[in-house]
Amino acid sequence: MTYSQYVPALLLMTFACGVLAQPGASGGDDPSLRLLRTYLDEMSTLRAEFRQEVISRDLERLEDTRGRVAFKKPGRFRWDYLEPFERVISSDGERVWLYEADLEQVTIRRFDSGLGATPAALLTGATDILVHFRFVGARSEDSIRWLSLASRAPESDFAGIDLGFTDGELLQIFLTDRLGQQTRITLSAIDRGADIDDAFFRFEVPPGVDVIDEDDI
Repeated sequence: MTYSQYVPALLLMTFACGVLAQPGASGGDDPSLRLLRTYLDEMSTLRAEFRQEVISRDLERLEDTRGRVAFKKPGRFRWDYLEPFERVISSDGERVWLYEADLEQVTIRRFDSGLGATPAALLTGATDILVHFRFVGARSEDSIRWLSLASRAPESDFAGIDLGFTDGELLQIFLTDRLGQQTRITLSAIDRGADIDDAFFRFEVPPGVDVIDEDDI
């Protein structure tokens, strides 16, 4: 598992950290964007269970993982992948830990480095994602209200993002890359406003594992 393969999880936290739709962003005063702004403005913490599926352009399921996620503004998040393999990606707002249990390895990076030009770079909150992604439109399917965004940059990792809201709750996020592969993240058992201590996001390195710290390189 390389750092770039964690981008879907990181991108989701871009939304959770509230940098998607700032006042004055492109897209005007569309009701769907107002829904998203309200959702983000009213949320300071979140706990949820997640399922992450990777689907090929031929609709073949390449990966199916499950686990738990938590975040706390500003910039703190933790993904615990529990099935089929144990992995953790966690940040206290200053550092990011990537733990792969099967490799007995932890990679530590500074929060604001190593993200390059991917949408994950927006985790810093310094840039509105709508500078890089344009609002395409919204549609309703059954009980789901979908918001669609498209990349402005040809070299972007992701061509499009679809956000699915049900009864005002963000439950589904579909990320489509330039090759047509799609990452589908579904949230459930959502608890907004949970009391989460800051220490939860500082990953405790298990004894005996290899540590790769970019500050030592």
